Parts: sequence; C-alpha cells; structure tokens
Amino acid sequence: MIAALGVTTVADVELGYSAELVFGVGAATWIAHLYAELLGRQVIEGQPLWRADVRDAMVDGSPILLTTVLPAIVLIVGRGDAVSAKTTLGCAIGVAFAQLAGICVFAARASPRVGHEGWIVGAVTASIGIAVGIAVVVLGH
Repeated sequence: MIAALGVTTVADVELGYSAELVFGVGAATWIAHLYAELLGRQVIEGQPLWRADVRDAMVDGSPILLTTVLPAIVLIVGRGDAVSAKTTLGCAIGVAFAQLAGICVFAARASPRVGHEGWIVGAVTASIGIAVGIAVVVLGH
C-alpha cells in the first residue's frame, strides 16, 4: 500500500480518488498473488486444483487486502473539510508504515528463533521496508 500511497497526490485526495486507488492496487496485488500461488501449486503438484486449494490461496493472500483497509479509511475520512488533504495523505502514509512495523513485530514474536534473534530479524526487516517505503514516497512526490 505504501507504493500506492507514494504516487497518490494531494489533488487525488481532494478529488476523492485516493481510497479507490489504494483499494485498486490492493485488489490487483491480491489477484496477482492468487494467480501466482495457484500456478505454483499446479506446477509443483502436477495435478488439477480443487476448490479447497483456491479457497486456501485466497485466504493466504487476504493480508494483502487487509492492509488496504486502514489507509483507505483514513483517506475516506479525509474527504471532508475537517482535515486538509495534505494532512490526510500524511496520516494514511503513517498508518501504512505503522502496519508494516506491526507485521514485523508479529513475525518477530511468532519466530521460532531463540532469544533476541527473532527481534533482530524483525527490526532489520522493518528497517528495510521503511527505507524502501520512504524512497517510494519521496520519489513519488
């Protein structure tokens, strides 16, 4: 979602196109993930896929769709005149970065690594993701 927010302009927020852009990029990414996962399963297993395989792949990719919800809600709420479009866009980007950090914290906690190793991996992953995200936002604006 950071990629979608990186190319979203203040004018997009003012005109009300920003939430749709975020949802659209999330949906397109989810569909691409679904296609790739099903194709991969087909190649690896070498047999026809069943409805349960498709359902499992859809569920596996659901976090992609879920990450669009909070930034899009912020963008929808910002359509009113209570908050400026620039502030709204900044808040949506902040929410996306918070989600990225939260996912890394979750992964670190769920990691089977002993001691602080999981947290180190989570911190490094979050740092790389945030650095890439900042580059996307800076280059997109």
